[in-house]
Amino acid sequence: MRVFKKYIPKQIAKYVVSFFKGQFVLEGSGVFEFDCGRVLATVKMDTKSLKICKEINECAGELAYRLDVVHY
Repeated sequence: MRVFKKYIPKQIAKYVVSFFKGQFVLEGSGVFEFDCGRVLATVKMDTKSLKICKEINECAGELAYRLDVVHY
């Protein structure tokens, strides 16, 4: 479990995609769980936490499906 002191969605998404399943802590927001490279949203989360989950999942999606384009 990793503790993030600052909220940087791309950095957290990189961690989530790399480890695929586990937990992380965001100081000031609490503990988040992730599985299959996505942050899980639970019913008990407030709107701020849900927004954080959405932003991290969007960044994780960009990292997971990024295509390298070769210019000729």
